[in-house]
Amino acid sequence: MRTTEHGTTGAERSAKRDQRLVVIGLGNSLRGDDGVGPRVVEELNRRGLPEGVTALDVGTGGLDLLLVLEGWDRVVVVDAADVGREPGQFVRFTPDQAYLAQAADRFSLHHAGLSEVLALADALGRAMPEMVIFGVQPAEIGWREGLSPAVEAALPALTDAVLEEIEGCSQGYGD
Repeated sequence: MRTTEHGTTGAERSAKRDQRLVVIGLGNSLRGDDGVGPRVVEELNRRGLPEGVTALDVGTGGLDLLLVLEGWDRVVVVDAADVGREPGQFVRFTPDQAYLAQAADRFSLHHAGLSEVLALADALGRAMPEMVIFGVQPAEIGWREGLSPAVEAALPALTDAVLEEIEGCSQGYGD
Protein backbone atom coordinates (compact mmCIF):
# COMPACT_ATOMS: atom_id res chain seq x y z
CA MET A 1 0.00 0.00 0.00
CA ARG A 2 1.42 3.38 -0.93
CA THR A 3 0.89 6.47 1.12
CA THR A 4 -0.91 9.49 -0.19
CA GLU A 5 0.96 12.68 -0.94
CA HIS A 6 0.15 13.81 2.60
CA GLY A 7 1.70 10.79 4.30
CA THR A 8 -0.99 8.34 5.28
CA THR A 9 -4.25 7.21 3.81
CA GLY A 10 -7.45 7.25 5.84
CA ALA A 11 -7.29 3.47 6.06
CA GLU A 12 -3.75 3.64 7.47
CA ARG A 13 -4.77 6.21 10.09
CA SER A 14 -7.71 4.00 11.11
CA ALA A 15 -5.45 0.94 11.24
CA LYS A 16 -3.13 2.70 13.70
CA ARG A 17 -5.85 2.63 16.34
CA ASP A 18 -5.73 -1.18 16.43
CA GLN A 19 -2.18 -1.85 15.27
CA ARG A 20 0.92 -1.46 17.38
CA LEU A 21 3.81 -2.24 15.05
CA VAL A 22 4.39 -1.24 11.46
CA VAL A 23 7.02 -2.52 9.05
CA ILE A 24 7.89 0.19 6.55
CA GLY A 25 9.48 -0.73 3.25
CA LEU A 26 11.35 2.26 1.82
CA GLY A 27 12.50 2.37 -1.77
CA ASN A 28 11.70 2.59 -5.44
CA SER A 29 11.02 -0.76 -7.12
CA LEU A 30 11.94 0.80 -10.48
CA ARG A 31 15.52 1.40 -9.26
CA GLY A 32 16.81 -2.16 -8.94
CA ASP A 33 17.93 -3.04 -5.42
CA ASP A 34 16.44 0.18 -4.04
CA GLY A 35 13.17 -1.79 -4.24
CA VAL A 36 14.21 -4.25 -1.51
CA GLY A 37 12.06 -2.52 1.16
CA PRO A 38 8.85 -2.77 -0.87
CA ARG A 39 9.71 -6.39 -1.79
CA VAL A 40 10.05 -7.34 1.89
CA VAL A 41 6.67 -5.73 2.59
CA GLU A 42 5.16 -7.71 -0.29
CA GLU A 43 6.63 -10.93 1.08
CA LEU A 44 5.49 -10.23 4.64
CA ASN A 45 1.94 -9.56 3.46
CA ARG A 46 2.05 -12.75 1.38
CA ARG A 47 3.20 -14.83 4.35
CA GLY A 48 0.76 -13.20 6.76
CA LEU A 49 1.46 -11.06 9.78
CA PRO A 50 0.58 -11.49 13.45
CA GLU A 51 -2.32 -9.53 14.89
CA GLY A 52 -1.36 -5.96 15.67
CA VAL A 53 1.24 -5.74 12.88
CA THR A 54 0.94 -3.89 9.56
CA ALA A 55 3.42 -3.76 6.67
CA LEU A 56 3.43 -0.73 4.36
CA ASP A 57 5.28 0.11 1.16
CA VAL A 58 5.82 3.85 1.55
CA GLY A 59 7.93 4.33 -1.57
CA THR A 60 10.74 6.81 -1.14
CA GLY A 61 9.03 8.48 1.81
CA GLY A 62 10.71 11.86 1.99
CA LEU A 63 9.60 14.17 4.78
CA ASP A 64 6.07 12.70 4.56
CA LEU A 65 7.58 9.74 6.37
CA LEU A 66 7.20 11.76 9.57
CA LEU A 67 3.41 11.49 9.25
CA VAL A 68 3.60 7.77 8.58
CA LEU A 69 5.75 7.14 11.67
CA GLU A 70 3.51 9.00 14.12
CA GLY A 71 1.07 7.04 16.23
CA TRP A 72 2.75 3.63 16.16
CA ASP A 73 4.29 1.96 19.22
CA ARG A 74 7.14 0.41 17.22
CA VAL A 75 8.49 0.66 13.69
CA VAL A 76 10.71 -1.65 11.66
CA VAL A 77 12.23 0.00 8.58
CA VAL A 78 13.69 -1.93 5.64
CA ASP A 79 15.72 -0.01 3.05
CA ALA A 80 18.68 -0.36 0.71
CA ALA A 81 21.73 1.30 2.24
CA ASP A 82 25.48 1.37 1.82
CA VAL A 83 26.34 -0.52 5.00
CA GLY A 84 29.79 -1.57 3.80
CA ARG A 85 28.90 -5.21 3.26
CA GLU A 86 28.64 -7.62 0.35
CA PRO A 87 25.54 -7.15 -1.84
CA GLY A 88 22.51 -8.77 -0.21
CA GLN A 89 23.95 -8.68 3.29
CA PHE A 90 22.02 -6.65 5.80
CA VAL A 91 22.61 -4.94 9.11
CA ARG A 92 20.12 -4.39 11.94
CA PHE A 93 20.53 -1.16 13.89
CA THR A 94 18.61 1.51 15.79
CA PRO A 95 18.63 5.28 15.30
CA ASP A 96 20.80 5.54 18.43
CA GLN A 97 23.58 3.66 16.67
CA ALA A 98 24.64 6.84 14.87
CA TYR A 99 27.51 5.43 12.80
CA LEU A 100 25.30 2.86 11.13
CA ALA A 101 22.41 5.30 10.72
CA GLN A 102 24.75 7.75 8.97
CA ALA A 103 26.00 4.94 6.72
CA ALA A 104 22.42 4.15 5.71
CA ASP A 105 21.65 7.78 4.90
CA ARG A 106 24.93 8.21 3.03
CA PHE A 107 23.57 5.93 0.35
CA SER A 108 19.97 7.11 0.48
CA LEU A 109 18.33 7.81 -2.88
CA HIS A 110 15.38 9.43 -1.20
CA HIS A 111 14.53 13.14 -1.05
CA ALA A 112 15.10 13.10 2.69
CA GLY A 113 16.69 10.22 4.52
CA LEU A 114 15.41 8.68 7.72
CA SER A 115 17.88 10.65 9.85
CA GLU A 116 16.52 13.93 8.43
CA VAL A 117 12.99 12.83 9.27
CA LEU A 118 14.03 11.94 12.83
CA ALA A 119 15.87 15.26 13.17
CA LEU A 120 12.75 17.10 11.99
CA ALA A 121 10.63 15.20 14.52
CA ASP A 122 13.08 16.19 17.27
CA ALA A 123 13.07 19.84 16.17
CA LEU A 124 9.27 19.85 16.18
CA GLY A 125 9.13 18.15 19.58
CA ARG A 126 7.29 15.14 18.20
CA ALA A 127 7.75 11.82 19.94
CA MET A 128 8.78 8.99 17.65
CA PRO A 129 8.11 5.30 18.19
CA GLU A 130 10.77 2.76 19.05
CA MET A 131 12.54 1.92 15.82
CA VAL A 132 14.71 -0.77 14.29
CA ILE A 133 16.26 -0.43 10.83
CA PHE A 134 17.38 -3.16 8.46
CA GLY A 135 19.86 -1.70 5.97
CA VAL A 136 20.46 -3.95 2.96
CA GLN A 137 23.61 -3.62 0.87
CA PRO A 138 22.57 -3.16 -2.77
CA ALA A 139 24.46 -4.49 -5.78
CA GLU A 140 22.70 -2.51 -8.48
CA ILE A 141 20.87 0.78 -8.25
CA GLY A 142 19.66 2.04 -11.59
CA TRP A 143 16.57 2.33 -13.72
CA ARG A 144 15.49 -1.30 -13.87
CA GLU A 145 12.75 -3.39 -12.35
CA GLY A 146 13.65 -6.27 -10.09
CA LEU A 147 16.35 -7.00 -7.58
CA SER A 148 19.88 -8.11 -8.43
CA PRO A 149 20.57 -11.84 -8.02
CA ALA A 150 22.49 -11.23 -4.77
CA VAL A 151 19.71 -9.21 -3.13
CA GLU A 152 16.99 -11.54 -4.46
CA ALA A 153 18.86 -14.50 -2.94
CA ALA A 154 19.02 -12.70 0.43
CA LEU A 155 15.28 -11.90 0.46
CA PRO A 156 14.16 -15.05 2.38
CA ALA A 157 16.76 -14.56 5.14
CA LEU A 158 15.97 -10.84 5.36
CA THR A 159 12.24 -11.51 5.58
CA ASP A 160 12.86 -14.15 8.26
CA ALA A 161 14.99 -11.65 10.24
CA VAL A 162 12.21 -9.05 10.05
CA LEU A 163 9.67 -11.65 11.20
CA GLU A 164 11.95 -12.56 14.14
CA GLU A 165 12.12 -8.87 15.02
CA ILE A 166 8.32 -8.65 14.89
CA GLU A 167 7.96 -11.69 17.13
CA GLY A 168 10.44 -10.22 19.63
CA CYS A 169 8.57 -6.91 19.68
CA SER A 170 5.16 -8.58 19.95
CA GLN A 171 6.23 -10.46 23.08
CA GLY A 172 6.93 -7.11 24.71
CA TYR A 173 3.27 -6.04 24.52
CA GLY A 174 2.13 -8.38 27.26
CA ASP A 175 -1.25 -9.02 25.63
